[in-house]
Amino acid sequence: MRGERLNKRNAWYQAVWRWHFYAGLIFAPIFIILAVTGSIYLFEPQVTKMQYKDMMAASFTEEQPIEVQKESFMAKYPDAMITSIRLPDEGESTRIGWMNEDEMMYTYIHPETTEVLGTRSAEGSMDLLVVIHGTLLGGQIGNWVVELAASWAIILLITGTFLFWPRGKNPIRMLMPELGKGRQWWKQMHGSVALWSSLGLVIIISSGLAWSSVSGAMLQWVSSSTNTGTPMYAYAFGAKPESTVTTKDVAEDVPWATQADLVPTSSPGTLLPIDLNQVVNKSTIERPYTISLPEGETGVYTITSAAGHPFKEATVNLDQYSGETLSSVTYADYGVLGKLITVGIAFHEGRLFGLLNQLVGVTLCLSLIFVVISSFVMWRKRRIGSIEQMKRFEDERIKRIVGILILLLGVTLPLAGISTLVVLLFDWLIGRRKLKAEVAA
Repeated sequence: MRGERLNKRNAWYQAVWRWHFYAGLIFAPIFIILAVTGSIYLFEPQVTKMQYKDMMAASFTEEQPIEVQKESFMAKYPDAMITSIRLPDEGESTRIGWMNEDEMMYTYIHPETTEVLGTRSAEGSMDLLVVIHGTLLGGQIGNWVVELAASWAIILLITGTFLFWPRGKNPIRMLMPELGKGRQWWKQMHGSVALWSSLGLVIIISSGLAWSSVSGAMLQWVSSSTNTGTPMYAYAFGAKPESTVTTKDVAEDVPWATQADLVPTSSPGTLLPIDLNQVVNKSTIERPYTISLPEGETGVYTITSAAGHPFKEATVNLDQYSGETLSSVTYADYGVLGKLITVGIAFHEGRLFGLLNQLVGVTLCLSLIFVVISSFVMWRKRRIGSIEQMKRFEDERIKRIVGILILLLGVTLPLAGISTLVVLLFDWLIGRRKLKAEVAA
């Protein structure tokens, strides 16, 4: 009886290990790429400020009206089409975004002297890291691959915890590994480091999925359908806008929670459009914030703040003629899902608690790299025939149950769910083929 229970436990272990091993083997290179690019990009704010300090830094005691700063810019670039103006924080210059043919440019203006300090492409020197991190340089297909890897990373953390759980012993030992020698040392460290970093990695991975194509769209749909992203009362100044234009289509520096919000329209009439000075006077958002200019006769002024602390995020739309506030959403207005994802994204980007957050992010990335490398070392140090020995405990019913459990988890991780379904179908077809061969024999 005891031997039967032991065999069953080994069968469960083997079935989970099988998924854990092959998924880890397939996605290990992607995990390394994401960890390396992510850990470097965490310090993008410092690198950009250092690289463009002659443009971005500006000490001033008095600030000229924004229209005066705009005139200084137009004197140098008379044909430029301005799309946005970012009002500075203390010690910073005003940033004007404009289109140069098909390229977005940033020009920096001294707030007091209105001197043009310099112009650069909106694409920074570290933007290539973002493309690699988000798409592996593979466009939409690359983005799906990254999302698939990230989804499986969560499953790997769950299955890894099951495999590492000290059966019959105090679970606290998972945190304090019994360090042996050789492969045993690597195995203990692999499990403990993964466990130590699991909570932080889950937050980073989950918030990263909010930007992905499939999971991100699903999260936006859920938050909109349940009003847990931005609530309906954000449009208390009038009916919810009948529009197909979203905030991310017309504005810069938009918070995740309001990217899919419909943008209201201005009401053209006998009034002339208000100027930027009036927009600034009506704004109650804490600096720094970005004003995106209206597009067309029915466009609106959109004021956004998303680059700083998440609790200070805001998105406000003003009628370009009357200056009336058409919609206003701050972090306090977000629903539960909107708040959770916003805080998660800030942690992901290293903005939640400053330099310490960045250092924690780097530590988590290094932990992930160690977990991947240690798994490779464990594989290299395995005993000859160990995998064949594991196959002695295979139980087809338990294998299917584990696969179905992972498939159910995949409901919240769509691409992981689809890939699991494909593997289960393939496994079933192989099983049928083997059965037919045995019957024929």
